[in-house]
Amino acid sequence: MTDGARGAAGEVPVVEVDDLKVHFRAPDRTIRAVDGVSFKLYENETFGLVGETGCGKSVTARSLIGLLPIPPALVAGGSVTFRPGGKCLQCGGLGCAACDNTGTAICFSCRGAGCKECAHSGRPAFDLLHMTPKEMRRIRGIRIAMIFQDPGKALNPVLTVREQIAEVFYQHRAADLLEGVGDPAPWLVRRAAHQRSRAGEHILLRIPPLRSSYSRLRRRVDEFVAEALSEVQIANPRKVMDSYPHELSGGMKQRVWIAQAMACDPDVLIADEPTTALDTTVQARILELIVELQQRHRAAVLYISHDLSLVRMVCDRVAVMYAGRIAEVGVADEVFRNPLHPYTRALLSAIPSVDHQRGKLAAIGGSVPEFVDATQCCRFNNRCAFAQPICRSTDPPLNAAEGTHEVACFAYEKAGDWEAREQDMPSLDDSRMLT
Repeated sequence: MTDGARGAAGEVPVVEVDDLKVHFRAPDRTIRAVDGVSFKLYENETFGLVGETGCGKSVTARSLIGLLPIPPALVAGGSVTFRPGGKCLQCGGLGCAACDNTGTAICFSCRGAGCKECAHSGRPAFDLLHMTPKEMRRIRGIRIAMIFQDPGKALNPVLTVREQIAEVFYQHRAADLLEGVGDPAPWLVRRAAHQRSRAGEHILLRIPPLRSSYSRLRRRVDEFVAEALSEVQIANPRKVMDSYPHELSGGMKQRVWIAQAMACDPDVLIADEPTTALDTTVQARILELIVELQQRHRAAVLYISHDLSLVRMVCDRVAVMYAGRIAEVGVADEVFRNPLHPYTRALLSAIPSVDHQRGKLAAIGGSVPEFVDATQCCRFNNRCAFAQPICRSTDPPLNAAEGTHEVACFAYEKAGDWEAREQDMPSLDDSRMLT
């Protein structure tokens, strides 16, 4: 469902990206990796972000959870508004002044009644681009989680599966862990549940009278880890918990990482090409697992890929990204059935099919440019067969072209709105699309 259709239904986006700009500084230039990206992500939907390597997909995703290397990265503008649900971020569900002792996340201004600041959602609104590292740690991993492309590199090779998944519970669900210890839990055990124990305290926790409480805490952690592994369909999770990453297959490592990402029931799951490093049969199983978990937890999924067939299969809406900008966005079926932007048409035409003449494959000429200045033009004009003078001098906006289907192309604009001549406006002709 597109932004317009969602808005008509009265739904409020969980994540709203508005004019996001991320630049990378080099000694002699500044690369505008993401330059004015805007989109909305709704609850219980899968939103696909597709495009060529280097178009800014992963940089966009990493900016949402503060994983950009700063410097050389620089957030040059825009906002990313996040409206979390579930437990209060301040108290973790225990109840505090910020949530009126309800334990749930509510808007600071209207106390959950709904107002202009929270878009009448009753949820708090946070700008993810301007949060301190401490504030971001309250969101990253619990309310927004990420599945990385290569689980072999994402997992720590010197820690067991138990230790790596348990860290999520220690950091974000300490209150739930302490429920199984007893009330009140000893002070040193509470510190251990938050991973704040020092070297000497670890020794005290292993001798009476703290040993029994600490043992209950560790058993509670093991139960949580085993449950997380079972949810991602790992057989014999108690055995896998004691394994190191190098002892697991690629598919098993990806399942472990998904278990870690979904452990705290996040509102948003970012999947950055989660099946690229896997073979075809394992890819299908991992995709089915992500879809199943998304439906079970009602999480919003931002799915990043350059594989158009996978995106069409799993995504509700899709945005086509090119050179740091979004070229087209709409319902996945509409975008693939009736692509509007010349770049989207060229991408789909370049996919081999039974209709292609043997020995000949369509290709998009040229390469993605590096935008190192603020030149106003269509990013695709140097590779587009339909480019006209206006495309080389003006940046096309992303506007609705057919219903809720949006596209950034002057072929769908009126010459009068831009004080241009008709002959200076592009006209699409499929016979000239590819070289």
